[in-house]
Amino acid sequence: MLRFFSILVLVCSVFIPTENSFCQNDYTDLSSSDQPINITSKRFSAKNVAGGKEVTFEGTVRVQQGDLVLTCDRLIIMYDEKMQGAAQNGSHKKPVSRELQTASGIKSITASGNVKMTQNDRMAVAGKAVFDNSKRTITLTEGPPRLWQGPDVLAAQTIVIYLDENRSELLGGDDSLITAIINPVKPKKDKEK
Repeated sequence: MLRFFSILVLVCSVFIPTENSFCQNDYTDLSSSDQPINITSKRFSAKNVAGGKEVTFEGTVRVQQGDLVLTCDRLIIMYDEKMQGAAQNGSHKKPVSRELQTASGIKSITASGNVKMTQNDRMAVAGKAVFDNSKRTITLTEGPPRLWQGPDVLAAQTIVIYLDENRSELLGGDDSLITAIINPVKPKKDKEK
């Protein structure tokens, strides 16, 4: 369950510009990581809801796996009862992808309130980050969401990351534009002899 969440955090940091390229795929798939996932919060609750389960972490939430860190005010993980059963016992009519099997039935993950994700020199901030397992997207909204790598920064009203397509889409609003600040890579000077 939580390994899949670590992928959410990592993917959000993938689309930050690297050496002036917004589409480089220089990230590691943490679904096979053997590093522990540590979650701390002030409150935890779990309950059955129509069609599945809901797990909530609230109050100074911090999720860390290795150098990946997510902080937010509230984290809600929704499980789909049908997906969870299919992933656990393998009895399903439609083939379930490897991603859904490892997700153990996760329908969605919502981080809200002061969302901040960091990995090394990469950072994303937003008021809300929503992972939708059926659409295979992560949507950053509110704030507006911003992405950094080093001094480079992107901002938009909405940022949508398409997990299976290795692409992202930045959307402006009626009264807001997409902004990008990209710093040119400075050539390294040869040492004078």
